[in-house]
Amino acid sequence: MSQATAIRRRMRRQDGQVVPLVVLWMFVLIGFAALVVDVGRLYIAQEQLQGAVNSAALAAGEDLPNATNAYDAALTYSAGSGDKNQLGGYGVSTSNPTVTFWCDPRAVNYDSGTCPTDTSGTSCHPAGSQTPLNYPGGGTATTCNAVDVYESATVKTTFAGLFNIASWSLSANAVGAARGGGDKPLDVYVILDNTKSMVLSTCGATVTGIPSGDQTQLDCAKAGFGALLQALWPCNQDLSSCGTATANSSGLGANVANPVDQVGLLVFPEIASSPSNTTLEEETNCNTTGKNLFTPPDYPQWTSYSGTSIPSGDQNIGYEAVGLSSDYRSSDSPSSLLNYSTSALAESIYWSDCTTADGSPATGEYPQNGTDPYDYGLKDIGGPGTYLAGVITEAQYLLQENARPGAENVIIIESDGQMSAAPIDFANGTKSETPCEDAYNAANLAKEAGTVIYTIEYGTSSTSGTCGPDDPTDVYDNPGTLMADMASDSETYFDDPSAGDLTATFTQVGEDLTEPRLIPSCTGSSTC
Repeated sequence: MSQATAIRRRMRRQDGQVVPLVVLWMFVLIGFAALVVDVGRLYIAQEQLQGAVNSAALAAGEDLPNATNAYDAALTYSAGSGDKNQLGGYGVSTSNPTVTFWCDPRAVNYDSGTCPTDTSGTSCHPAGSQTPLNYPGGGTATTCNAVDVYESATVKTTFAGLFNIASWSLSANAVGAARGGGDKPLDVYVILDNTKSMVLSTCGATVTGIPSGDQTQLDCAKAGFGALLQALWPCNQDLSSCGTATANSSGLGANVANPVDQVGLLVFPEIASSPSNTTLEEETNCNTTGKNLFTPPDYPQWTSYSGTSIPSGDQNIGYEAVGLSSDYRSSDSPSSLLNYSTSALAESIYWSDCTTADGSPATGEYPQNGTDPYDYGLKDIGGPGTYLAGVITEAQYLLQENARPGAENVIIIESDGQMSAAPIDFANGTKSETPCEDAYNAANLAKEAGTVIYTIEYGTSSTSGTCGPDDPTDVYDNPGTLMADMASDSETYFDDPSAGDLTATFTQVGEDLTEPRLIPSCTGSSTC
């Protein structure tokens, strides 16, 4: 073979040309690895950082207007090293959060007389008293109603380092509003179990104004209701006083101008076939006359309905003790007490205005277990047993009849959950063999209409007791299952089997309804 031929053959050979392609594709694959591994790590870190900042802002909002406690809470729940939401993973480091306090008209407790009106970045701190963006710094902030938490983090890269990208910087911020008032105004109906079983045993807790050992389960339920009224907001907090109240449309209760949280009260068994201020007064006064008016009650017939289509007319009238009212406190100040002397709602749970049998003041006195004729507040009206379906539908009917634009509807049910052990005689002579299932269906229809339902199972075990008559068509075996299923979710179901103090439970419900919330940041913007 000639030398020229050998050279031509070598020039035509293609083996070895793949090497440059392999090198090129290796860089491409490394790039994709950087995208998948490093960007994935970045995404996870960003989500964790934002979650930590959200938690810190909400925790801080719980403690406002105490800025010192709020600042400590923000640090405790931040993503920093050693904090409750510390970021984990390879090469992740965080900075200490920057905590800024604001006065924001979108949040509760806004006082335009003491807070800056500019929410574009003006700190709520008194001028010159402390470092603007990092509390504490020497002064005090007592009028702030929102807190901004900002935190940054650095994430080291792995493959991206080959492209001279050694790390990425992340940041997140969240603004938490002070607790109170909720995201929306509230229309709340509380349903109290007013059956005879509620006064047959003591509640095992201290109730102010009642001697130890005399407190019944009904007393503890009423004391809990009072705690709820202390947690809710009758009017805007920028008002020094809620002002004068006028009778509401039903005449059962009263409202102030521009109310925030309206609350009504229903009881079962029903009070009267046609409730009025007169029947309410008889129900809450200290005489025996009213008590005799309501025994025995005639349960209205309950029938199922479709979705949000409540049957026309108030077919379940009689359960309402007090209509939606906002006169229960004179202001939103935490120290503002219930208006026992002027509010029908407050009077319905009041026990200190009665006299003893000899006419002397009732200080330190109490009608034990309903045997003393001088009752107080809501009475133990007894009746044929527990039947919830009608009163739940009545609550939903009243909420829809009195609906306010933008308000959230809430029903709170307190009961032992033990339905009548015998079929209930309705006013029309019919009976219900499935009271538990009826109650569930009524609650489910209210939830379908958008109403939030809280249930408080009181004085019975969640796994024992009688839910209804021994009928195979009633699907519920025990009260706990029924009460849990009627609630909107597991977070709105409370179980107090010991028949003790209900103040903490009702307070928790009130805090849930008025919990702090995140609001959009106004930083860098002239308007919110």
